[in-house]
Amino acid sequence: MRRERVGARGPLPVVRCDPLIARSLARLAVIALLAWSCGPSTTRLGDLGSVFDATPDYPGYVWTRDGHAVSPEEFGTIAGPRHCEWQNATFLFTAWPPGTPTTSSDRIRQYIRDPKGVIRGTFKDRFVIHATLPKDARPLGYTYQSIQVFTSPTDQDEAIYVVGPTAVERWPRSDPLTLCI
Repeated sequence: MRRERVGARGPLPVVRCDPLIARSLARLAVIALLAWSCGPSTTRLGDLGSVFDATPDYPGYVWTRDGHAVSPEEFGTIAGPRHCEWQNATFLFTAWPPGTPTTSSDRIRQYIRDPKGVIRGTFKDRFVIHATLPKDARPLGYTYQSIQVFTSPTDQDEAIYVVGPTAVERWPRSDPLTLCI
């Protein structure tokens, strides 16, 4: 690579290099910029922690069913409330049975992802970060990017399965609902 100092008056020297090297560096810069702009939720989507370790506050992520966005009252994932210092946990709410509109808390199920144990109780102990999807598991039909949610008839009253391209997590059910006042 040949370097020449151009314009001695400027505060920074300008370096000229071979056009082939310059094109290669430019391509590398574009690739790095594209990878950086994708952010953690798409570059490491197989790692569910990259999505749910920093879940947004209400209304949370926008989930879809049959290609259409659903309201967070039908299905949603939100960060735990900050005023109780539960923001490191993720709350998943779904109308029950799935896909039905609801206006009553007795027709809602709540599941909690709490890997750090910020909520009192057994949620951390019952959370399985490297779960195996049961053979009888069926998708609920809700999708966020490439993440889907499944239930298993054998333990649907105990947990829900959140499934990414390379990871399966088992989130325990909270019954009754866990609330922060």
